[in-house]
Amino acid sequence: MISLPFRVACVLIAGFLIVLAVTYIYKLNSRKVFWGVGLTTIIGILILLGLGVLRPSWGTETGTAVIVGISTAIGCAITLIYAAEDLHQKKRIRGKKITETESVEDMVPDHHKVTLPSRLDTEAARRVFAKAIEEGYIVVDGDHYEWTLNKVLLAYMCGRIYCEDYPEKTIYDEKAYWMPGRVELFPGTELDKLFNMKDLTQSRHSRKNKAAPTGSEKIDKLFE
Repeated sequence: MISLPFRVACVLIAGFLIVLAVTYIYKLNSRKVFWGVGLTTIIGILILLGLGVLRPSWGTETGTAVIVGISTAIGCAITLIYAAEDLHQKKRIRGKKITETESVEDMVPDHHKVTLPSRLDTEAARRVFAKAIEEGYIVVDGDHYEWTLNKVLLAYMCGRIYCEDYPEKTIYDEKAYWMPGRVELFPGTELDKLFNMKDLTQSRHSRKNKAAPTGSEKIDKLFE
């Protein structure tokens, strides 16, 4: 037959496991639950000992059962309290790491979050794209840019960056004309992919040597 001390210990251990299971299933605040159960157990035992309800005595089965039960209950209570603080400390460390990671990501400028292909990665491009993002002309969307103005203005800006196009006013009127630069090759394929556009090369080809597009002064300010 199973001895009384062993049965008492099994009951207390079962209660300990039930507390763990309930806390996990219902997603309770484990720190508060563990501390509450642990302190309640210890205080309850001390009160019962003080009132004489529990009377540990050596040499009898009942006394041994009480001693084993008290020892097991206090051990479980201390384990719960330790687990509560251990979990709390781990959550704090994990939360701190997440906060630090988010802070580092927030410190990275938007234009650095998009990797420019080698053909497009120039000092002028990085500088102008950064200014365009600040002005709201470019929006970072994942691994590419979204242009918020019309396509012709994008072709005009990219022509100024990569082909050294420039605006020029004639002596006859105050209009600015889109003059092609000295670089012949326009990286249209790479720019189409970067800005999720189509036919930027055609947009530039059809408008160069003509009047600068409406709104070109906004683009010109990016190069100042």
